[in-house]
Amino acid sequence: MSTVQETQTLIPAGTWSADRAHSSVQFAVRHMKIVTVQGRFLDYEATLQGGDQPTLRGAIRTASASTDDEQRDGHLNSPDFFDVERYPEATIESTSIEPGRIVADVTLRGVTFPVEFEATFFGPDTDPWGNERVGLQLDGEVDRTQFGISWNAPLPGGDFLLDDTVKLTSHISFVRQAG
Repeated sequence: MSTVQETQTLIPAGTWSADRAHSSVQFAVRHMKIVTVQGRFLDYEATLQGGDQPTLRGAIRTASASTDDEQRDGHLNSPDFFDVERYPEATIESTSIEPGRIVADVTLRGVTFPVEFEATFFGPDTDPWGNERVGLQLDGEVDRTQFGISWNAPLPGGDFLLDDTVKLTSHISFVRQAG
């Protein structure tokens, strides 16, 4: 198994596409200051362009958010949160990629902010079927209110139901595309 790549070229030259069967895009937020509720996006795409100046681009279909609770997922789709009718996609586009760190413009609900992610690169390696792969783990945080997601409910003790900080985590297996 290949180890984390820490050389000048993080991602070998070429175009690499996310393999959703071996990847995940997740989010997490504290609920009532006592538990973290986790969710994931089921419909997304991501592309890495490798070489000396690598880039990362991705899109998430916001209506694909799943927290394993139908009522909560419906609320996430509403104008209180993702407003999926007006904003069906959230996007990420890197502005800087270096060992251990990716800075990217994240656009959600039509609002764009730069976000710094801890980045761990794996590979390259070849799977048993001859496909060349690289892996990427991203960990970051956003303040949901910056993107216009400010819905909340007061708690009797004076606090609020949801934290404003949302943790983002992605584990993505990329496959090199032919050509």
